[in-house]
Amino acid sequence: MRIRAALLIAAAVAAGAACRGLDPVVVHVDMPGVSPFPPDAFAEIVVTDFRNDPSPADFDAGHALQMFLVDELRRAFPGRVLAGAGPETAGPPPSFWKDAAAGRERVVFLAGSVRLSSDVRKALKGRAVPLDGPFEAIKHGLIEKLHWSFVVDLSVVSGESGETIYERSFREDRDYIDLEKSPEFAFSDMSAAFRDRLFPALLASPEIEKRILLRR
Repeated sequence: MRIRAALLIAAAVAAGAACRGLDPVVVHVDMPGVSPFPPDAFAEIVVTDFRNDPSPADFDAGHALQMFLVDELRRAFPGRVLAGAGPETAGPPPSFWKDAAAGRERVVFLAGSVRLSSDVRKALKGRAVPLDGPFEAIKHGLIEKLHWSFVVDLSVVSGESGETIYERSFREDRDYIDLEKSPEFAFSDMSAAFRDRLFPALLASPEIEKRILLRR
């Protein structure tokens, strides 16, 4: 009887394993970017010096973003990419951009402001377990993290009309255990994420999206 029961249990386990699906597979798929601009809408991109609103006193985030975008666009955009001066204040008249375009056709300007800021925040480390009461739980369960925020208000301006033809706000946040993470490190980390969100809209470049395949 014991042998027969063991055989029945083994058969049931085998049947259950056969019915149970295999572990899902995570795959990454290139998806075409969705751009508000028609193909060949512009032949030249001028990246202006972004305004700081505000940023750390010892790090010029606006100029760093300008240089970063110039380098990255030159790798991805087949046309001409230049660095140019931006307006000193927000919302200049269309004549400012027309003068900057100097009669060139199909030129657009990337302009706007960038804000890079940080603060130290407290967060729970794992699970707080009460030792001698709730105050001990807080004492032993909290750690400090350095929180960086990176906000870009971007405008794409037509050099022909001087009007804004696209605008969008981007935000990235990062938390670091190391409280000494520099503005340069945080900018490098978050500007790459900003590029990956901007280029599919600006250039219709492909986006990498995650998909989960269920197997049987």
